[in-house]
Amino acid sequence: MVVRWAQIWHNRSSVAGSSSAGIVSIFLVRHTAPDIKPGIVYGDSNVPVHEEEFARVMPDISAALPSAALVISSPLSRCRRLADFLQIASGEREVRIDHRLRERALGRWQGGTWEDIPTEEMAALRANYLDYPAPGGESVRVLRDRVVAAFEDAWSAALGRHLVLVCHAGPIACIIAHWRGDFLKPGLRPMAGCGDVLRLDGGSVRSVSFLRRASPIDGRDDDVI
Repeated sequence: MVVRWAQIWHNRSSVAGSSSAGIVSIFLVRHTAPDIKPGIVYGDSNVPVHEEEFARVMPDISAALPSAALVISSPLSRCRRLADFLQIASGEREVRIDHRLRERALGRWQGGTWEDIPTEEMAALRANYLDYPAPGGESVRVLRDRVVAAFEDAWSAALGRHLVLVCHAGPIACIIAHWRGDFLKPGLRPMAGCGDVLRLDGGSVRSVSFLRRASPIDGRDDDVI
């Protein structure tokens, strides 16, 4: 797996190397803070962004990213809003939407608090982390499979260009695990906070670095996958 990724990275970097942009880079951006009461489970529901926070952080997020890039966003409004801002800030950013980048569907858990989830359901999730679906929602495995497929397709589509993926904590965790060849598990680090910008670094050793880091998050919003 590492050899395969290293070869792909070398091939794509060589294509980009003929342009002024240099090596093609992949960036992951988590949406800015939502305007919702702390502790509410929102999953793949549409919740508005916190307007003051959005206005405060978006110039920094845009500045951390290349001015020319293919931007692929989750369809949820908290990500679409960010992607649209990036395109307005630079006309050299093309925005596309991929529904596979949406957050994990958490079914009947959504709209309540984490404390409202029945004890037996949380126990079942801990016992079968990858394959226990939220009632009426998705399992982590289903989330991972669709997100990884979206990531692979996005990278192919961006050949010769920088790639920016605007999505959620769950999909970002799936992409990081896939990139590094890690086993997807609870509390996988690094964990993306709202408004964070990360870069995937390639080569024979694949790593992740933060270009913009928000204040630490408490893990009680949609970063729980």
